[in-house]
Amino acid sequence: MKIRVTTAFNDRQNGYVTRPVNEVFECSEQRAKELIDSGFAAEVKPNATENEPNATEKPKRKTTKTA
Repeated sequence: MKIRVTTAFNDRQNGYVTRPVNEVFECSEQRAKELIDSGFAAEVKPNATENEPNATEKPKRKTTKTA
């Protein structure tokens, strides 16, 4: 299961790796449930990373020339 870090933490189960905010990584369903319940991560939907912009991304504006 893929999850996105919402609060930075040191991942003790993977050799004290520092997980920064917005990092996406794969882990077991049990580990994901622990991190989500603790408030450190959120589940990443499968279609959110494949060819579709994330809901948090702002649409790009066209630049207009001013006189």
